[in-house]
Amino acid sequence: MSLDVSSRQFQQWIKQAGQLVSDFYERKEEGSVFAGQSPTEVQELLEESLPEKAESINNLLDETGEKILSSITNNIGPRYYGYITGGGNQVAVLAEMIKASLNQNNLKWHSSPVSTELERLVMCWVAEFIGYPTSSAGVLLSGGSVANFNCLAVARKIKAPADISEEGVYGSRPMTVYVSEEGHSSFDKAMDMLGLGKSYLRKIPVDEQMCIDPEQLEKQVQKDKNRGLEPICAIAVAGTTNSGAVDDLQAVAEICQKHGLWYHVDAAYGGPAAKIEGVSELFEGIEQADSVVVNPHKWMYVPFEAGGVLVKNPEHLRRTFSTIPDYLKSDQQNGGRTDLMEYNLPLTKEFKALKVWMTLKAYGADRIRSEIARDIGKAKYLAELVEEHEQLELVAHGSLSIVCFRYSPDGLDKTSLNELNDRIIDEIETDGRVFLTGTKIHGKTALRACFINHRTENDDIDFLRDVVLEIGSGLNS
Repeated sequence: MSLDVSSRQFQQWIKQAGQLVSDFYERKEEGSVFAGQSPTEVQELLEESLPEKAESINNLLDETGEKILSSITNNIGPRYYGYITGGGNQVAVLAEMIKASLNQNNLKWHSSPVSTELERLVMCWVAEFIGYPTSSAGVLLSGGSVANFNCLAVARKIKAPADISEEGVYGSRPMTVYVSEEGHSSFDKAMDMLGLGKSYLRKIPVDEQMCIDPEQLEKQVQKDKNRGLEPICAIAVAGTTNSGAVDDLQAVAEICQKHGLWYHVDAAYGGPAAKIEGVSELFEGIEQADSVVVNPHKWMYVPFEAGGVLVKNPEHLRRTFSTIPDYLKSDQQNGGRTDLMEYNLPLTKEFKALKVWMTLKAYGADRIRSEIARDIGKAKYLAELVEEHEQLELVAHGSLSIVCFRYSPDGLDKTSLNELNDRIIDEIETDGRVFLTGTKIHGKTALRACFINHRTENDDIDFLRDVVLEIGSGLNS
């Protein structure tokens, strides 16, 4: 007996679920961004034993609204500024419903021809969107951390001084990888998991703009060569997580060419801004990279998860990930088929490409770039508000859409200011009216606001400033 119900019943469920979604979007600007519940409160809300008997779907959907939607962190709303979290889009919501109904797994071409070819197409579109060669190969993964891991695995395989497929890294000289001090923590994880060792990830100093210092990079590479080590890869960051800084991509490219290194660009956040007037010059050199990470679920407004990998030479992906046991052999003649399992670690691959395809088709590249430009303008607007107010201090504002600032009343020393702003960050979460996170910039505790939500307007930014001033004043009184 099937788990399915009649078409009429299914349509009723879809309508009821659609009403839940519609109501959530209708209320996206109301109430708290963060629900303010403790872990215990959330656990108690959800706590129950394994359901052994069926429950009414109407009741289940009602319960979903009462328990899940009421406790969610509202990151689609205009007052969420945390991490690097895009607000998604409504067309992609439809895509996700269709995707789940189709239940595709495109590990091999014949298991899902359309989703395989659509993933290849949208990654070609993403490459074009950022100015990277469209002859490259790409895949969609869960996010930037896995995507960076994927690319470092390719760099290790291609640039290792010995064949590591059978014997591993044990017979090789220690391999070194280079990234700025502002590089993402995923590189530390990747070095650990790839057996290269975190101590061989060289953290290169940054300049006042928080960008990698090319001279220091060059010196470190040469120093490691002189010590008998094996430099294999240098990473440029096109939009750091802390401040949105963009490294000198051309300078890093030239160092990689000089020393025969794999050139990787982490553009997970900043990549979509590569053709935006006023900042496009920062991305000159990205086309020279051997691999690039760019996440549609960040600044292309696609909902989670959609992290993108692009590798200039498709054969490098196959050399790294292609392992085909007997039970996965199906097409000895190939016939132009591409099996995406040969481009990444996972075999199971959901139909992520559908929401990227529908987003780009529905809005068009021009409209998306226009929204990216608006986000950059929003960051400039906040930076101006901060600089205009005597009790606020601008700590960092790069060329993209991240602003780091702090509450800075007169009469407090550096330690006291850090402690006060740490308390402000905690209190903002408890208060719940806006959501942002904190960081450290040159030893200063800073409130960090990221603008990659197309729904945020200047009124929301005014409100953010007012909340920070209110909470800061209350804590300092």
